[in-house]
Amino acid sequence: KKSHHQWVGARGAMSAATARRCAGRLASPRRASSHRALHHDVRPHVRPWMRVPTDGWLLRDFLREALYNRDDGYFANASSPPVGAMSAPIPFHALLGQEDYARTLARRYDALASQWLTPVEIFKPHYARAVARHILRAHRAELDAPLDDDGEKERRRGRRRVGATPLRIYELGGGTGTCAAGILAHIRDDDPEVFASTEYVGVEISPTLAKMQRETVRRELGDDVNIVIGGVNGGGGK
Repeated sequence: KKSHHQWVGARGAMSAATARRCAGRLASPRRASSHRALHHDVRPHVRPWMRVPTDGWLLRDFLREALYNRDDGYFANASSPPVGAMSAPIPFHALLGQEDYARTLARRYDALASQWLTPVEIFKPHYARAVARHILRAHRAELDAPLDDDGEKERRRGRRRVGATPLRIYELGGGTGTCAAGILAHIRDDDPEVFASTEYVGVEISPTLAKMQRETVRRELGDDVNIVIGGVNGGGGK
């Protein structure tokens, strides 16, 4: 039978021992048996955000702190962000098959050490460009959809001529900015008129990754792009 501090099923809470296991800091069995030590004994290696209330911790609260705590969160490491970036894309046209692809990807991971790669990074620029093609098709279809009201149709045509109907794109959690840069580059090359009025909004809770995204987009596209990247609590930047 589980004790109260080990499991609080009705509230969907997480015990202190489970929280420390998830954070990679397993409490010793002797200390885990002591309710007082488990919840209130603050040891040097336990970060302040890991102090668990006596009535348990909701999983969503633990995950938010473990991933995004500004001092010790998984995504807050400014010196070595967990999301990696490749300096050059994989030359898929030169690969000899699945095994060659696996070896090539393994070498890329070896060079990154503890970082991991997102699909948009592994398959760049193709992944982001495929997404961009879908976005453009949807945007054009919306602009060109037939209307019963001739006056509204004429007004829509006029808005498109002057670029007054912008394409607004939202990305949640943009990693290193590879996706944003790839999508915007495709729109720029495929439809300069749409690109001129495109607004790209990146919602990123990690200040470290938000900074990387802005730098990636500026490096790939220069300053001639309308992009705002910031956290869910404000603090966006261009």
